[in-house]
Amino acid sequence: MAYQRRIYLVFLGFLGLLVSIGFRSVFSMVMVHVVKSKHAEEEGLFGKCNVNGTSRDLRVTGWSVAETQYFQAAYFAGSFIMQLPGGYLATRFSPRRVCGLSILISSVLMLLLPVPIQFTDSPVPVFIIRFLQGLVEGWSVPAMNGVISAWAPKSEKSRMVTFVYAGAYLSPALAMVLTGSLACWVSWNASLFLYGGLGVVWSVLWVCTIYDTPALHPSLHPSEADLFTREGANVGRGSQRVANAIPWTKILRSLPVWAIILGSFCRNWIFSMMITQVPQYFKDAFSKDIATIGFTAALPELLMTIVTISGGVFIDKLIKHNVLSTTHGRKLAQCMGFGVEALCLIGLRFVNSKNDNIALVLLSVGVGFSGLAISGYQVNPLDLAPQYVSILTGLSRLGTLGAILSTSVAGKLRRQDVHSWQTIFTIAGSIHLAGVVFYAIFASGEKQSWAESPENRPLLAPVDSVGNISTYEPEEGNGAQTSTQSKLTSSLFYPKNKRPLRNDFDEDGNPSWFLNTI
Repeated sequence: MAYQRRIYLVFLGFLGLLVSIGFRSVFSMVMVHVVKSKHAEEEGLFGKCNVNGTSRDLRVTGWSVAETQYFQAAYFAGSFIMQLPGGYLATRFSPRRVCGLSILISSVLMLLLPVPIQFTDSPVPVFIIRFLQGLVEGWSVPAMNGVISAWAPKSEKSRMVTFVYAGAYLSPALAMVLTGSLACWVSWNASLFLYGGLGVVWSVLWVCTIYDTPALHPSLHPSEADLFTREGANVGRGSQRVANAIPWTKILRSLPVWAIILGSFCRNWIFSMMITQVPQYFKDAFSKDIATIGFTAALPELLMTIVTISGGVFIDKLIKHNVLSTTHGRKLAQCMGFGVEALCLIGLRFVNSKNDNIALVLLSVGVGFSGLAISGYQVNPLDLAPQYVSILTGLSRLGTLGAILSTSVAGKLRRQDVHSWQTIFTIAGSIHLAGVVFYAIFASGEKQSWAESPENRPLLAPVDSVGNISTYEPEEGNGAQTSTQSKLTSSLFYPKNKRPLRNDFDEDGNPSWFLNTI
């Protein structure tokens, strides 16, 4: 089989989220180490490592548990602020470069984190770095979805999105295991340097080898070009024209859009809790050591990754073979995935400090099943409005407010005992159920009437080897293309009587400041 460029895109996108989402889990695990608790008055939790019975360099700060919760809240607050602006940037400029720049800056900040943790007891520098990381990472997911939208054929939308986002869900598992192991065998800050360095390398690879749309790729195989001609999403690259045509009012009045936003809110509430709070849960409720926590907390995330990938393939097949409509397929995925997770979280209310195995089973089943819901709300923006998918993703990512509230609620209610955690999980499960009901009623899988500007016309112009688009006026009549025109031009749109965009230039012919930042 010929080399498929979209497979490479999915693989690299998977690695990008594996690293960037891992930043959160790595930081959370490091905080478990450096903050002294009532269970470890003389040494950090890493002081005795059950993996090899040794002790590594300890860095126990004077910070309280509440202060570490503020670090997490700072990250999610920064991310919340930049979600919608990030979607706009990806629509106005190159989503590929917006995504690459986002993860590059966050990686550099990750490399800086060990300095204030090691050399100062003030929490302010760490708070600032975490806030800045949240700001720049707020661009990454809307921009990533913008690239995927252009490269995902209709019959592969669910599987492409779920394969890429499987990196986000495998990430906590890998990060927890690596951080726990590196802290025992190398140093408490080794994982911070490792992930920061990997993020820098990934950013360079992404910007240098990925293209915004198939039409801009200089060496697309003919078989893949034919696929995009038949099933392309009709998505052009970011431009001022597209950004100016965003139907904001209609988007904000759309109940299917709000179903996605609420689903994202609930997901962020639960997912942030899984990443940032579950290590503390096993420490408080069951007095586990850090190495055991790393492996225990990783199991639910591993199961979720498997279900996320297999669920995407399953939902795609149901839709492709007309077993379910796109709308019913999205609702089935969402309700099964998040419904089971909500019930398992509520079930944790009845787990006491002697039932750590039951707690692990409930978390594993609930979090594992939630992977199916990625074929629901996460893919849904590609159904509703392919041209504005970065905007819809940015709006849905305002659900990061759920992560902020989740972290704050956990910080207020947590008392380092199992009873406080029972309350935390009950609240989370109840909110999750409410989101499932709303999505089941109002979600849609159909392209919305406002999703395409009426003045847009197919671009009937050839694309040269570097992605530049030649000026071409369509013939009168049926507008048939000549043999010299790109097979992929039907996947790009441009309004009549406007000069097409040249690569890395805006519609006035001026170099885009943002496109030249990398």
